[in-house]
Amino acid sequence: MPRLSSLPINQILLATLWGFAVIRLLWNHPALQFTSGIVLALYVIVVSRQIRRRMQILIFCLFLTAAVLSTIFDGWTALWQGMEHSVIFAAFFGTVILLRATADQRPEISQARQLVEKLGAQERNSGLMAGSQFLGSVLNVGVMSIFAPIIGRDNSDDIREAAAEACQRGMCLCCLWSPFWLAMALCYEHLPSVALWQIMTLGLGFVLVGFLIAHLLYTRAVGFAGSLRAVAALVPVLPPVTAAASVVLLLNATTSLSTLQCLVTGIPLLCLTGLAVQGRHQLVSAIRQSGKGIGTVHGEVVLLTAAILLGKALILAIETTGFDETIAALQLPDWGVITAIIGTITILAFAGVHQIVTATLVLVLFGSIETGVSQLIIMEATLIGWAFSSMTGLSAVSVAVASNMFAVSLEGLAYGPNLRFVAAFGVISILGLTALNRLLM
Repeated sequence: MPRLSSLPINQILLATLWGFAVIRLLWNHPALQFTSGIVLALYVIVVSRQIRRRMQILIFCLFLTAAVLSTIFDGWTALWQGMEHSVIFAAFFGTVILLRATADQRPEISQARQLVEKLGAQERNSGLMAGSQFLGSVLNVGVMSIFAPIIGRDNSDDIREAAAEACQRGMCLCCLWSPFWLAMALCYEHLPSVALWQIMTLGLGFVLVGFLIAHLLYTRAVGFAGSLRAVAALVPVLPPVTAAASVVLLLNATTSLSTLQCLVTGIPLLCLTGLAVQGRHQLVSAIRQSGKGIGTVHGEVVLLTAAILLGKALILAIETTGFDETIAALQLPDWGVITAIIGTITILAFAGVHQIVTATLVLVLFGSIETGVSQLIIMEATLIGWAFSSMTGLSAVSVAVASNMFAVSLEGLAYGPNLRFVAAFGVISILGLTALNRLLM
């Protein structure tokens, strides 16, 4: 185990923020809020130069917009409160890194990979989509590193492209229900009253619809029995994934903690307990890997912090100018609101606008006014838009990672056959969410 003095400052700062987030659950004193906000601001400054150039530009634009709006509408107090509040998200990413490192130590991961590897050529893409769904719920884009070697770089372009597209479909649909995704964390910042079990249940229902659509569009020749064999290959990973989700659900149902607070307290305990049971070697390896993995989330931590501050500034600007009343006066039908949410996030992603920007915009706009649409439906529509933009957006991390791992064209992956899936699933999602909203309202 490395000594504290030998650790990089960014690791020390993120660990400190994690500690602040947990302590503030027990004693949320104003002095602690202020100090943790200072530490987060220091972290942002320290790691900013380590973020890739493209994301630096995006983050700068978000911070600049938030600062301009705060200057115009006298919102600097609200902006600093947003900084103090964003500490929980730094802890969220630390938790996700530990969860990924723990998953790498589990034997079920390699078992599932071996079973997928044994599938026939036609069944393999179904297995890749199912595997990316199960493992992607916890590993996010890290799931690509597990399945890409199965395909290899020596196969034809068509085989590698089809495999990358299948992994993209499976992984990107995870955000519809998984509490371990950035998308869900952002949604709960703006719609905290939505019950976690409701959004997870609804999201899993839409995932099943997505799998059916994907089967009809891409793997119909495999047959239903072949698809079942592909899904059965992922049975080994169901217990650990279910355990992680169950811990969060149980805490959410039995305590007053928010969804994010349940994550940053329950998941580390589950991970460390499981690793300790496995043995000292696994525990030490996972902790070391977590330390190294912290460097991979600098951009996401700073990006989400910038998005939260932008959200605070946008709320103030919308309320001050009365723009929310203007939108409410349009009296858009429920299907119009749902279409606007999904369409805005998806279409702007085609032009390279990151989904964290558009998701923040629609959540602030439609989550703060009376639209006749349930907050549960608004959240699910936002998550569907996020899934589509992650699948087809030029600025999406998942597209870049899949392109690199499978050695395929980034543009071809973003604007390829998955557009058919986005179109079909998008229409069905709008119809389904509209029908469900009318039942709820």
